[in-house]
Amino acid sequence: MEADENDVNAFTATSVDALTEAVTDLRDDVRCLVLYGESDFSVGANLADVQNTPQELRPAKIDNTAAASNRFIQALRSLDAPVVAAIVGTAAGGGLGFALACDMVVMHEPASLDTAYARIGLTPDNATPFFLTRAVGPYQARDLLFDPRPISASEAKSLGITDRIVTGSHTDFLAEISELANRLARGPTDVYGKIKTLVDSAFQSQLDDHLELERDMIRTASESDVFNEGLNAFVEKRDPEWD
Repeated sequence: MEADENDVNAFTATSVDALTEAVTDLRDDVRCLVLYGESDFSVGANLADVQNTPQELRPAKIDNTAAASNRFIQALRSLDAPVVAAIVGTAAGGGLGFALACDMVVMHEPASLDTAYARIGLTPDNATPFFLTRAVGPYQARDLLFDPRPISASEAKSLGITDRIVTGSHTDFLAEISELANRLARGPTDVYGKIKTLVDSAFQSQLDDHLELERDMIRTASESDVFNEGLNAFVEKRDPEWD
């Protein structure tokens, strides 16, 4: 992500399009994708850039950034490979939306989240209300969006926003993320993609439809070389070797 002068990974439409292009180019090769910002995950759109834009042109600039962000989120969500948000520093506004669009959210213990939008008089984008409501429910989502405030890692975990918290130094955090990513990268990517579809279906389908989707997915998976290797490894009491 493109960093501003304060190194907080504020983004523009151009920098987000570059991220989308990178994800698209990697989609057939990547086994696990980690989204990470060096000192801060991301504070969202570059508001200094917006402020420097003539007022009559600001809606177009914001709309372009929102469109670019939508393309990036769709690129992330369409990957079969697991996508992990590794959060240090702050994930705020659109940066929080990018984090919530990932499959797993891992936070360094000192890190924080912040919905931010209402603080500057904007409605949320980057799928923030979509994924936040799924994670915490409508009442808590409205609370967090109406009254933006820093959300600590421990509170984020209690709300169901983050999967795990890593204590220790920044180096310890990166080591934990690397270990997780490598473990996931050794797993069955095609199966992960199907699991993503099933989890998303749980929010969108009636039970009967979801059960049929599960049946179709597991039948298709059972026909694959991935399952054949996994089954053989289980019976032979060894780790599977997936390409």
